[in-house]
Amino acid sequence: MTQLRATPLLIATVILATGCSTLQAQRDPWCRQLAAYANTAQVDAPRSIELVTDWSRWSKRCEDDGSDAGKQFCHWLIPNTSTEFASANIRHTLACLDPTAIHAGRLRSTPVYITGKVEVYGAPMINEDVMVTVEYADGIEGQLPHMKIQAERTPLDD
Repeated sequence: MTQLRATPLLIATVILATGCSTLQAQRDPWCRQLAAYANTAQVDAPRSIELVTDWSRWSKRCEDDGSDAGKQFCHWLIPNTSTEFASANIRHTLACLDPTAIHAGRLRSTPVYITGKVEVYGAPMINEDVMVTVEYADGIEGQLPHMKIQAERTPLDD
């Protein structure tokens, strides 16, 4: 009987936690910029940018895809991302795409190195027919930290 009473409470807690995560993403300027960029992708015309940081030279650059949306997103990323902590940029981006997931440890942990590729459908504020792919590496010897974000719109079924 106790389990039956706990079930509605558990369901309500999960719904509230997920809803709060989505609301946080909507309030986060980074998430809004990412969504605005991703939503410009067209069928057969994917978008991509790549953010490259160099802590030793205290510099970073953003390579856009030539589109106005890519240029705007890169223009926003440069002053709004960390040069020193590339893993923070990666984790922030991944948190926008999936607020309930934990990527590369909790907030107080800093990975020595991190590399991966994540594909996400159904991210908050991003159209359901847009897949966002994030490919990243930080802490790899001989490589500058980088994060490539690609958005691709899939054709809707008729």
